[in-house]
Amino acid sequence: MRIALVALHFAEYAARLALALARSHSVLLVLRTDTARNELSVALRAEIERQVEVVFIEHRTLRQPSVIVAAANLVSEVRAFKPDVVHFQEYPVDYAAWGAMRLMALYPSVLTVHDHATHSGVDSRLPFRIRCYRRLLRNKADRIIVHGNTIRQAMLNEQRHPPQHIVSIMHGVLGVDDSGGSFTPPPELSTLLFFGRIEAYKGLSVLLDALDRLNSRGGQTVRLIIAGRGSDLEAQRSRIVSNPHIEVDDRFIPVEDIPMLFARSAIVVLPYLDATQSGVAAMAFAFGRPVIASSTGALPEVVLDGETGLLVPPADANALALAIRRLLTERGLWQKLAQGALRSATNALSWSNIAQQTTTLYEGLNTSGSIGRQEVAAE
Repeated sequence: MRIALVALHFAEYAARLALALARSHSVLLVLRTDTARNELSVALRAEIERQVEVVFIEHRTLRQPSVIVAAANLVSEVRAFKPDVVHFQEYPVDYAAWGAMRLMALYPSVLTVHDHATHSGVDSRLPFRIRCYRRLLRNKADRIIVHGNTIRQAMLNEQRHPPQHIVSIMHGVLGVDDSGGSFTPPPELSTLLFFGRIEAYKGLSVLLDALDRLNSRGGQTVRLIIAGRGSDLEAQRSRIVSNPHIEVDDRFIPVEDIPMLFARSAIVVLPYLDATQSGVAAMAFAFGRPVIASSTGALPEVVLDGETGLLVPPADANALALAIRRLLTERGLWQKLAQGALRSATNALSWSNIAQQTTTLYEGLNTSGSIGRQEVAAE
């Protein structure tokens, strides 16, 4: 099968999926130049360039005349590959949306929707045209992939798609290759990691409240590493700088620096107020780190309570503090959950497993209208 993967966002996700698919299929991977540079390690980029056909598209804004050229180049590159199916990672900016709508008219199409609804805070203020692109592409795609049955059901309820139109396939592990997770014991069982883009919905204030509770009770000092940037980091800055137990790395974290952050930490904390899914949880599992997460969205489908991590109610700092203290003090439980996290990374969340499920989806596409589209594409 000839598969075109178009990923102008989520570069590492798409690259690892492309490599897994390339074991059995011919794959074209279309990436945005700057996101590929930021998200792909040197080794991963070299590997995808060996295993698949890679095309890089320069990012353009609506104010740049060359935005039309970017859309035309996207369509041209994919058509030249002559795919059997085109698989898009949802990224509804202008040139990507224009190119995707044209390609969806020509080929059977799959759209991966990483977040079916906008998060609270700054993410909720999407321009009207972007909302329109999102709705049009979701309606036009032959199939939609989401990361969790909870999200699938929510989309079916909200958008009234036929049940077979939306399929749940879990988010694969990030940060390691498909040979499995990697594990190094933390230097001490007292450090938490809060990682990634930092916006209000991520619940940093709840984590800071929990940290205050933990360290006010005496005993083992709990430390926190905050790695990433975003508007809520600035909102919480005064609380953070006054706390000697918090270390901040406030930048876009280079891929080469990510393994050390996880190696230094015993637990990855996701105190989200609202969420759909999280690639951070999958990344934590790849490094053998249990996760404490809010029970919101599809997170309970990834963070299995008592197996790969612990779940707490959203916005409940006391429950979060109790879960953290329990996992930091019960070493047997920590070992059990760390082992469960690695098992999840090497089985359910492995790219070989995800590629197999995705291939089954490609093969099962309703091709009743595809022959005509392929004939048009070949003209």
